[in-house]
Amino acid sequence: MAERGAHLSQLLLDSSRPSIFELVAQEGLNQALRGTIKFVFRVCANHYPETFGLSFRWANEIQLLFDCFLQNYYLRNYGASFAENFYGLERVTKEDCTLNGKGTLHSLISLTILPYALSKLDAYFSERQHNQPHPVLNFSSIRFIYDLIVLVNWMLYTWGKSVTHSPILHLLGLKLKHGGDNSSPGISLTKIIELSAFFIQFLEWWFTNQSSQAKSMLSLPIPPPPHSIVQNQHSKPRTGACPLCQQQWKNECVLRVSGYVYCYRCILPYLKENNKCPISKLPASPNDLIRIFANAE
Repeated sequence: MAERGAHLSQLLLDSSRPSIFELVAQEGLNQALRGTIKFVFRVCANHYPETFGLSFRWANEIQLLFDCFLQNYYLRNYGASFAENFYGLERVTKEDCTLNGKGTLHSLISLTILPYALSKLDAYFSERQHNQPHPVLNFSSIRFIYDLIVLVNWMLYTWGKSVTHSPILHLLGLKLKHGGDNSSPGISLTKIIELSAFFIQFLEWWFTNQSSQAKSMLSLPIPPPPHSIVQNQHSKPRTGACPLCQQQWKNECVLRVSGYVYCYRCILPYLKENNKCPISKLPASPNDLIRIFANAE
């Protein structure tokens, strides 16, 4: 018990070792940044389909090119990815050596091409599984095994049994540690890009939420017309006339619970006395009346 406590104390006192919160934050920033370009193209394609409609089809590839340029710049200048550099981290070998050319290339592939390939495989096998209920290769099972390996690696890193939190970094022979002073001119650019990414993601959430609400309202089925319960000949509605007085409308108003149009002087006392629509028999009150104004000539 004492040995375990001493081991945990040593982990806490290791200032070069990134915390779990820093690692989770930089992973989240990487994921948020990947969808930025695609979201911009989607907004442009919705507003200007003639100009950006074709470009939106290649949004993933354009995002890949942008990601390659950005990550390559930060890997070569700061020895870390964009998100890692923002949180003051850098990539080193397990022997605490700086990143060399081979490590930079492998890191660039793992940061850009690998996520792009996984997203394409996800889309391909999802469509294939939809067309074939029993596919030969179940890609979701492979992804589950990979995610399980990632989870185990995170747990090992938390308990100090692994020097890196990612199985990809483990295969590359790299790890993350706190870097030196990052007060370089690139930091201002980093903050601008990072804040822009979060702002665009907020706009994406906002417009997606608004559009989903609008689509949910539009997807509602059209309600059927109210059931007409005719008790006598006087209550039967006649086209172009008030159902109560059977005359041409005067100061017409519509009863919103049923949609029928009445003369105001006819329907008002009826509602006060009966509290229901004369035709559909739906519960109603004078507050359900809406005045109809004719167009001024």
